[in-house]
Formats: sequence, structure tokens, C-alpha cells
Amino acid sequence: MKACLTLLPAALAVLLLAGCDREPAPQPEPAAVAAPTEAAAEYAALASAYEEESAPQLRRLVVAAPGFREAVGALLRQPDAAQLEAAQNAWALLYRHFSRAWPVLASRAALTPQLAPPLARADIWPILPGYVDAVPGWPESGIVYDVTLTLDTETLLAQQDMTDPAEVSVGLQVLHQLLAGVPEAPRAALDLTAVTELLPSHQLPLRELPENRRRSYLDVASALLLEDLTLLIQPREAPTPEQLVAALLQALADAQLRLAKLAAYADAGDPGGGEYMAPQAHQIASTETRAAVDVWFDPQTPQGAALAAVLEAVAPDYAGELAALLTEEPHDHAALARLLSAPPVGLF
Repeated sequence: MKACLTLLPAALAVLLLAGCDREPAPQPEPAAVAAPTEAAAEYAALASAYEEESAPQLRRLVVAAPGFREAVGALLRQPDAAQLEAAQNAWALLYRHFSRAWPVLASRAALTPQLAPPLARADIWPILPGYVDAVPGWPESGIVYDVTLTLDTETLLAQQDMTDPAEVSVGLQVLHQLLAGVPEAPRAALDLTAVTELLPSHQLPLRELPENRRRSYLDVASALLLEDLTLLIQPREAPTPEQLVAALLQALADAQLRLAKLAAYADAGDPGGGEYMAPQAHQIASTETRAAVDVWFDPQTPQGAALAAVLEAVAPDYAGELAALLTEEPHDHAALARLLSAPPVGLF
């Protein structure tokens, strides 16, 4: 999804004055693209702005991620309406903070490639809801009802993307479905209440009853999410300013692709229509991702001003092209992604 955009290097002009018996007057050279070392102050300011932006985002996730896991634990210990609502609210809070921090997390993954898999795994969409649990029209579908599958981390990861990218088995969207159900069949606390006694109507062992499997699924998937988010937010060695610029631009390019994909799935709120993204999840992701991106492109913010200063100092033509795209409404997310993912030679 990348296209190359290069900035032509400035030519060095040398004027030869033939037949003249005096020394030629020195001629000014065309301005060259500034090297990063010539814009040290701008790069340092950007690094400072990035830290000011990322630190509170990561702190919120440090609280919200284990907070969500604790809310799930409380629900499993006491599955009633109040605890179910608390877990649903904890999910929404975590997803807001995750989506708002997405460019920061993506930049960390660009700097440390081993973070890319947990970032991707944490929030895959759209999903096929019937692949996870029963939905209207498919009353005994999904991993919840497939008693041939052991509900542990290894099995759930193995089920991811088995035959279709929308066959999602872990992550925030799967957890939303387990906690909230789908619009036509909202989750009830009874769906997550442990069954501890077999009745004559039961045809399966206790551990394989859907309520108990759903509880196990919720427990394992929320533990994996916390593990992935912990990897993403743990402290890491600070990059050089040049490395940071490269990672930030790539993260902003990926965020533009995320926004484009969200726009494409704006109407994917029908669980019976195949690929699905819960309306609540779509609204949160769209609003918070756009806010997270805009802060880097608004010259009135410290972050936007710092990024613009680096680009204007080092690659003014590129800065102008980016500014022109940003004046268009609605934004052409695909064009922005292409430009951001292919900065000119000499920027870092």
C-alpha cells in the first residue's frame, strides 16, 4: 500500500567563464535539502512533542488494560447485570484509550518490529460474529459451541484467520461480542453464569456447556489481550530523533489506512450480513483515531507545529504537498497514506 515519492536532489551549478583573464566571481549554489543535523533544534522539538503526546496516552492504557481484565474477573465471579454493565463500560473505556493511542502504539511497533503482531492481534476487524458465538439464525455456531476445540490461548491463536481474514478469534472485537452480544441478541448475565449441575436435558459435560465455554473464552481472550497490551506499553529505549520521525510518519500513514478502512465499513453493523463491526466499536474507533491523527496535523497544537517545523526545515516541497492534501475535505486517506509512507530522501 506504499508508493514512492522522491525529492529530486539539488544540482550543483558551476559557471565556466572562458576567455577571461580574471578570476571568475563565485556564484551562489542552489539551496540543498537540509540534512537532519542542520535541523537539530526542530528534530529535538519534535521528540519532545512526541513524548508529551505519548506519555499520557500510555499512562491511560497502563490503567485501563488491567482495569478491563479486573472487570472481566469480577463479572465471572459474580455474573449479574451490574457486573456485566461494568465490564462492558470497562471495554468501552479501554477501546477509547487504545484507539486514541493507536498512532503512538503503531510508531512503537515501527521502531520495534516484534511489537507489530500483538498490535495487529489486539484489534482485528471486521469479524464474522458466527465464527465466535451464536447469532440469530445460527443458534449453535462458533467457537463457543465447537466442543472439539480446547479453550486455551494456543487453540484460540490457531483458530485466527483459518480460511478468511474475518475469522477472528481473539482481540477487542471478539471480547466485545462475548460481553455485548449483537444488536438483535444482546448479552444477558445468564449467558455468562456458570452451570454447576447437569440437568436431564443436558447432552454435554459441564465444562462443554455453552455458558461455561463462553466464560472460559472470555477469561482466556481477556488475559491474552492484557498480555499483548502490556508488551505494547512497557517502557522502551528512546529512539534517535531521526528514527522517531521515520516511525511517526509510518504510523500516521497506517492510521490513515485505518481511517479509510473504517469509512469502508461504516455500514458493517449487521451481524447477519457477513463481515461485521459493532456500531459502538466503529464509532469509538472512528472518533478517537481521527482525533489522534489530527493532533499531528493541526499547526495550532504543539505536536502539529513540531512536525510541520521539521518537514518545512528539511523537505519544504514535501511539507507543501502534505499541507495541500490536508486542506481537502473530506481527507483523501489513501493519498495521505501514500505520501506519508514515502517521505523524501534526506528527511532522516
